[in-house]
Amino acid sequence: MVSKHKIEMAVTWYKRGYDVQLIAHHLGLDPRAVQDILRQAAQAATRPAQPAGKPEPPEFSDRPLWEGERP
Repeated sequence: MVSKHKIEMAVTWYKRGYDVQLIAHHLGLDPRAVQDILRQAAQAATRPAQPAGKPEPPEFSDRPLWEGERP
């Protein structure tokens, strides 16, 4: 498990042009772990953002919830 701080540092350093091996060495991580962190960060950046504000109301069915007369 890698701390949030190390994840942020790895992504920032990679954006600045540092090599994966160097990042792994300075953070004390395995290079494969750094590659996984960078891959997940890239996937998160390409995901569409959730719409801000109020969520859409649920759709309701026209079917009654009970049969027979109402009490």
